[in-house]
Amino acid sequence: MQTPTIAIIGGTSKFWQLWQRYFEGKWLRVIIASRSTEITPEQAVKEADIIIVSVSIRATVNTIENLVPHIPPGKLLLDFTGIKTEATQALLGYTTGEVVATHPMFGPWITSLQDQNIAFDPLRPWEKWNFLSHLWKADGANLIELPSRKHDELVAIVQSTVHIMNLMFGHLLAKRRIDIEELMKISTPNSRMQLCILARFLNQEAALYTDMQTENTVYRNEILPDIESYFHDLAELLRTGQGTDFENEFNLAKAHIWPDFLAKALKVSSEFDEHLKKNL
Repeated sequence: MQTPTIAIIGGTSKFWQLWQRYFEGKWLRVIIASRSTEITPEQAVKEADIIIVSVSIRATVNTIENLVPHIPPGKLLLDFTGIKTEATQALLGYTTGEVVATHPMFGPWITSLQDQNIAFDPLRPWEKWNFLSHLWKADGANLIELPSRKHDELVAIVQSTVHIMNLMFGHLLAKRRIDIEELMKISTPNSRMQLCILARFLNQEAALYTDMQTENTVYRNEILPDIESYFHDLAELLRTGQGTDFENEFNLAKAHIWPDFLAKALKVSSEFDEHLKKNL
């Protein structure tokens, strides 16, 4: 296969800039196309061999559906969106070439692909996907094969659920007008780490995190109701002073996490806390 040209559709964020630098660093020709560029997405897909749709979650399906009629046979079409089920259905509308649903599990601040996770659903992987996946693997990326539906379930946990807990924590501090510096003076190791996680969360783009909450149907229809139900039950348990029942809930969650992970996580988090105390 000759050296491919790569088109990034919707390139208007720091994330596509990361991928532009990455691919150009491999001496690949990169075309950036959006509604505001001189070259249109419809023109770009005709010139490129590998087409990456990298737009907002809410715009992904429409973008793919609008592009598919303009893509010649034999191209590789993939997306970088964080929600895969609906995007996968749209990708499969391209019936004359390779199709792979992908989700890089990191943001634009990374400096290399070493040890970074990229989830993918190999819908129709052939020659061009082999080129791209081998490129990523050679740079140390972890390629994780997941069906799109399973991806959305896991992402609903590791992203949407974690994010909504952070948002509640942040709003509790704001509502009670808690001074962060004052809070840090009496912080525990757990609270110091949680405050850092909160700061990392709030340092992101609100629109992206809104899409993670509203566009993932697995999260919205299944996980979020579970969160609401459990929080209600736990609040009732605490209001009635059933301490033993709370202990049971604590131990039930603890039992689900295997002991080796608990021990390793405690060691790593303790080392991280030592760093926090010196630098915050």
